[in-house]
Amino acid sequence: MKIVLVAPPIVDTLDGRLQVVGVDAIRECPPLGIYTLAAVLEAEGHDVAVADLILHGTRSLDAFAADLDAADLVGIGATSMAWPAAVEVIAQVRRRRPDVPIVCGGIHPTLFDRHVLHTFPVQFVVRGEGERALPRLCAALEGREDLGAVPNLSWTNDRGALVRNALDPRIARQDLATMPLPRWERLPPATYKCLAVESSRGCAFDCSFCSTPYRRSWRGLDPDAVVARLAHALERLDRARSGCIHVVDDEFSMNPARATSIARGIAARGLTPRLLFDSRATDLLHPAFVEAIAPYTAGLLVGAECGYDEGLAKVGKGTTCRTLEEAARVLAAHGLAARTDFSFILGLPWETRAEVERTVRFATHLFVEYGVHVMLQWYRQIPGSRIWDDARRDGLVHESMYDAYGFFGNLYLFQTSCRLTPREIYAIADITEQLRWLAELTGRTRPSIVHHFPGPIADAFPREALEGVGT
Repeated sequence: MKIVLVAPPIVDTLDGRLQVVGVDAIRECPPLGIYTLAAVLEAEGHDVAVADLILHGTRSLDAFAADLDAADLVGIGATSMAWPAAVEVIAQVRRRRPDVPIVCGGIHPTLFDRHVLHTFPVQFVVRGEGERALPRLCAALEGREDLGAVPNLSWTNDRGALVRNALDPRIARQDLATMPLPRWERLPPATYKCLAVESSRGCAFDCSFCSTPYRRSWRGLDPDAVVARLAHALERLDRARSGCIHVVDDEFSMNPARATSIARGIAARGLTPRLLFDSRATDLLHPAFVEAIAPYTAGLLVGAECGYDEGLAKVGKGTTCRTLEEAARVLAAHGLAARTDFSFILGLPWETRAEVERTVRFATHLFVEYGVHVMLQWYRQIPGSRIWDDARRDGLVHESMYDAYGFFGNLYLFQTSCRLTPREIYAIADITEQLRWLAELTGRTRPSIVHHFPGPIADAFPREALEGVGT
């Protein structure tokens, strides 16, 4: 079969026009899922074209017209943030090829397969993992298998009825390790900032704000398999502008003993990767992990989330402020503080101004005392989290709200979770700026505190309009 796989970018209105935004605007990392599925399908003998619209910085399929004309199947993978662009891609495919089957996958179609199939001219949705399901869908379209036997498949039958096939068990870690590796040689040189490597899938935790799939389901590849994947990426590193490899796991160090073994395996093979990865504060206290991984660490993100223990308990993070501070101390002792981002969330549904201020002050303390970089970001309602599910149950949000562009400026969506008034949010911004200025008197050269003011508040409640108004 001829298959076209499409990776739509995150697009929203910026400076009055639609454009690629966020990590896709800087081409942080290639879409690992699409490139992996391409390798899997090629191993089955299919002819695959990858329409990487993130790479090209566009929503248009014009450059892939010849591939679409020859396609027997079009696959589109999307997160919730990229779903509006995926909707536009679906419309483009239908205008050019009314006859070609379309299958959607990724977390957003997985969560909302019924909505996708009822609302858009799409025949199929693969729910969850696609490495096994997509080749079997191809076999069914070729007449070699029954559609009803394809695992993870949602589809509309000839009578217009929605059918949801049973889910396969999640792919075991041993089988993940034997999957074909993404063919990064498809990429032109120096295009994406980093190359991507997956060393594990899922997360053992279930934080209330998190929309990551496969929560409470962590599958870590054996260290030798991970080192082999890193070696594969290093051989193709001319495709990455920064020369870095991004380990795209939800939490690379979920099992710190395993992560330590990976670091030692890197050393044993004489490899010299520059790695970016996420880690839990608790894992950084493992006695050998930080020392072993430090020589290969280009950047590290710690999801700190809250600066007070009650908030951390409500989030379900499984940590405390004392643990966060001890992790910062360990990182500083090993010379990694300046390469570490501690990320905090402001405006969680239960938070008052006082609680948000506690987070801001604790985050500032970590920078002043240990030199870690601090990111303060206001919470946004992204589908898939327990917080979003609660709001959906209460009728505050609906999956259709994510079909159109405008998420980042949507005041209603922002206020379904954040309970602070606009005046309180501006006050938090003032405190953050004052603390940032005072913190930088320490003489550290790296930006100390980055605060992303919520765009919906700035647009709907300009500061000058609030002066003298009791809002």
